[in-house]
Amino acid sequence: MEASAQKKARGPGRPSSGARERVLDAAYETLLEEGYAGLTYAKVAVRAGENKSLISYYFGSKQGLVTAVADRIGEQITAAVLAELEDVDTVERIAGGMIAGLWKVMDADTRVARLYFDLSAVSVVDDEIRRALHEVKGRWREVVSGYLAEARVPPSEVPAVSTYLMAGVEGLAIERLEGYEAGRLEAAKDLFIRSAGAIDRPD
Repeated sequence: MEASAQKKARGPGRPSSGARERVLDAAYETLLEEGYAGLTYAKVAVRAGENKSLISYYFGSKQGLVTAVADRIGEQITAAVLAELEDVDTVERIAGGMIAGLWKVMDADTRVARLYFDLSAVSVVDDEIRRALHEVKGRWREVVSGYLAEARVPPSEVPAVSTYLMAGVEGLAIERLEGYEAGRLEAAKDLFIRSAGAIDRPD
């Protein structure tokens, strides 16, 4: 009763301390469990224990809320990948580290990668979410490009190589999510890493 009275007294225009993070956490968990199609203001508000109006107050719209979640997912995956990119002085090792990092994210919670690809599909028809994912990918590409430069990839080739690596890793992740034969996926992963190694040894 006391908590309810405090919320009522606070009103939708005067959010409590920490309310934004509670709303964002609630949206993140709702998206992980139900995907973009299952996200509603009502579900997020109930999970957060906050008034629905706070979603608009802090994030402007459903798309704004999803954009904030996309940023969080991007940071989560980037941190995992960066942890695997220590002492990588070849393109082959960079490719292996990128896969190892993403695989760790998926081992911890497959829903994170599933949500990323769910939002990627939504971005085809939603400009705001597409911009958010472009920013996330832009940060990843900047990180990967830095490592490629350290691996002495010619500057003129860095954009193409970074795109090749990111597309390959995403493709393998989709294959894993779809649950295809583990042996075939492992062989494809090894082939991709070896193919990346060919960039280190041009003819």
